[in-house]
Amino acid sequence: MRKRIAMILWGLFFALVPAPGCVSHGGDFQRDFQTIDPSGQWYSLQGVLSLMLTGDALSFSYSAVFGATAHICDGAGVAGLVKNGEYQYADEQGTVSFLVDGRGVRMQTAEGIVSFCGANWPGDTFTKDGYKPAEACHVAAEKSWFHVVMPSPPEKRKGYVIKGDRLETVPACHEGGDQWVLARYKGTKVTTVGLVRKDTLECP
Repeated sequence: MRKRIAMILWGLFFALVPAPGCVSHGGDFQRDFQTIDPSGQWYSLQGVLSLMLTGDALSFSYSAVFGATAHICDGAGVAGLVKNGEYQYADEQGTVSFLVDGRGVRMQTAEGIVSFCGANWPGDTFTKDGYKPAEACHVAAEKSWFHVVMPSPPEKRKGYVIKGDRLETVPACHEGGDQWVLARYKGTKVTTVGLVRKDTLECP
């Protein structure tokens, strides 16, 4: 618990200190958002959200603390595109929407209860002042496997990348995500997103 609260406080610091390039090049950021690609890490007053987009699928890792009694949000999964600028993740308890536009990203309850936050979650809003872009890393291991974007421990998938391959990455911020990054590999024919072990990569 102490570790997670420390992570949230660390995130709040970055929310108040704009990431390089996000403010000084606001016009470019606005144009980039017309592609509806919010991939990167976002900080708000209550949480941290990592996103990686491929096609109509938006993979996310989210951690937050809200309310007077410090309720915890802790989730990871894949939201699907339902209409322009809106992605939804649903399970047996309810549905959460991720709304993306030039101003940033907004999370809100669409139906029922957001299972990874619980009742009375007010939603979360992330602006471009709290945005950090994805980081380029290279595979250092002979082979690095993609895993399903889900709460830990994630399931291993069939896809993998090999030594020297370039990935776009953002840290996984959900519980148990310390050893993982959300990674996107753009191949010649297909783009793959998933959780990849951090210790198999070499990053700047």
